[in-house]
Amino acid sequence: MNTVVVYTSKYGSTEKYAQWIAEALGCKAKKLSELSSKSLSAFDTIIYGGGIYAGAIAGFKKFLSKLGSNDNKTLALYIVGLTDPQKQDAYTEIADKNIPPEWKNRFKVFAFRGDQRFSRMSTMHKLMMRVPKSMAEKKPPEQRTEDDRMFIENFGKDVLLSDKGFILPLVDYIKSAE
Repeated sequence: MNTVVVYTSKYGSTEKYAQWIAEALGCKAKKLSELSSKSLSAFDTIIYGGGIYAGAIAGFKKFLSKLGSNDNKTLALYIVGLTDPQKQDAYTEIADKNIPPEWKNRFKVFAFRGDQRFSRMSTMHKLMMRVPKSMAEKKPPEQRTEDDRMFIENFGKDVLLSDKGFILPLVDYIKSAE
């Protein structure tokens, strides 16, 4: 199969995962901005990756517009966020809000944990990060989740949370679809 990993990355985690996936599958990783609708049509298997920003998957709408209605493609989506990937409910909710109804059954969705690169964040993203921090701090300590505690403790810091092991289920899925 002719496979490509397409991604939109703002601070590097999604790109890092794209490179790891491409290496594992023996294919190329390409930025979404480098691809046209025509170039995407040449691939049988397309994996898209984007980080979560204010509940939206970075670049995903643009990706869908470039993808068109390629009914015969194997499609996978990986979402990169700070929440533990074992907490599938959080990622399922994000996917449900971002994948239009006509595409829901087309994508196999995977969740990966990204790095928190506070030193690289734009002023806007730093300000946006204050909202969940404030919400976590307002909870009584005994009601805080592990993610809440980690978020409060690591706010303003660079924390490397990405893990190559997260890609294994996606790689296995793609290999089994070939």
